[in-house]
Amino acid sequence: MSLEYYLIPNHITDNPNDYRAVSSNSNTYTIEDVYKQMTREGSTVTKAEALAVFEEITQAISTILEEGHSVVTPLVNISSSVTGVFDEEEDQFDSDRHKVQLNINSGLRLKGLPASIQPTRVEGTEPAPDIKYLHDNVSETRSELLTPEGGARIKGSQLKFDEEDDQQGIFFIDTQDGTEHRVERSPLRNMPKELIFMLPDLPEGEYRLEVRSILNNTSTIRSGILSSPLTVEAST
Repeated sequence: MSLEYYLIPNHITDNPNDYRAVSSNSNTYTIEDVYKQMTREGSTVTKAEALAVFEEITQAISTILEEGHSVVTPLVNISSSVTGVFDEEEDQFDSDRHKVQLNINSGLRLKGLPASIQPTRVEGTEPAPDIKYLHDNVSETRSELLTPEGGARIKGSQLKFDEEDDQQGIFFIDTQDGTEHRVERSPLRNMPKELIFMLPDLPEGEYRLEVRSILNNTSTIRSGILSSPLTVEAST
């Protein structure tokens, strides 16, 4: 399957004739799907072996990172850094003002992968919310981490929804069991290009972000999905 895309007007540039591509491949695969691919018919790897190896690799990488080191692998390169403002040269790390964050970049095996992905233009789909990114205010990350009960901002287009309709709104779907968590508190800002709101008390795990709304001149709920999964990390 190729990377399907369609074109929509680009409102970011000054040229009214400009368009931008929007990916229409919306399937999200979990680690369980990866295991199924690894243990497909003809493979010599069992699911138990795949689970064990993944756990060992994950634990080894986590230990190295916890010790403050960087990890370079064929798939991803991971390092850590300190964010926040220090008041003076002698200032010390303060967890109330500073944060350690992970920096993740493509490894050598993935850096060349885009060249092998074949884009295919398709006809534009029906209007739907288009999520560009989610910014988590506490971790200061974009489309990466979620901080339960912290502030967040979604940027995109056609995001505005009817707050009185429980079927519309901002939803976080657990990628493991499909549990949906709707943002119940009214957003601080509910506009077509921006949603500002407080995150619900999400349990640790990985989530898919969806914005659901009934757009003008439509009668059914349309969903916009953020392409990258979001993570709630374990409490320390």
